[in-house]
Amino acid sequence: MYVTSHDIAEGRGCRPGAGRRHRRGAGCVSATEILASRSLTDAQLAAVHEALDDEYRAFAYYSAVLERFPNAMPFAHIVDAEARHAAALAGVLRAHGHAVPPNPHIGSPEVRAAVPASVACACDIAVEAEIDNVGLYVDRLLPAVADRDDLVAVFTWLMEASRDRHLPAFRRWTAGQRFKGGIA
Repeated sequence: MYVTSHDIAEGRGCRPGAGRRHRRGAGCVSATEILASRSLTDAQLAAVHEALDDEYRAFAYYSAVLERFPNAMPFAHIVDAEARHAAALAGVLRAHGHAVPPNPHIGSPEVRAAVPASVACACDIAVEAEIDNVGLYVDRLLPAVADRDDLVAVFTWLMEASRDRHLPAFRRWTAGQRFKGGIA
């Protein structure tokens, strides 16, 4: 399933129960699950926008890799997860009465140019991007929302997905390709 930024802005792409097999009770976070009892501060809103932009970038890059290498693993699975991540953040924005911006990275020349000549190299880039994503959440985004349990829960879920699922998947794939002689 491919989800566009328009789908995310309209609230589609966040399937009930999605991801539940990966972690006890974790999955797609919908707007109804977000505690919207308080307005977002400017700093919290900026953190949500920064997180959304990072998830949009990952979705756009993984989609571009799949355009060049159809069905390439693990991109074919992880691109759907990135759509769910963006949908969760879009749900946060909608729950607090904010507009959801479209994904400016989809189809951009910069993203397309970043796709290398092999899946193995694309995975190497993805490993670095997932490491950077975890760092972004740990170093900047989680501290920015530390006083909001609802945002901490969403950001922690997103950070853990990158750290515990995406990063190991890309590392396993690249290690397997190097074992095979680097042919991808």
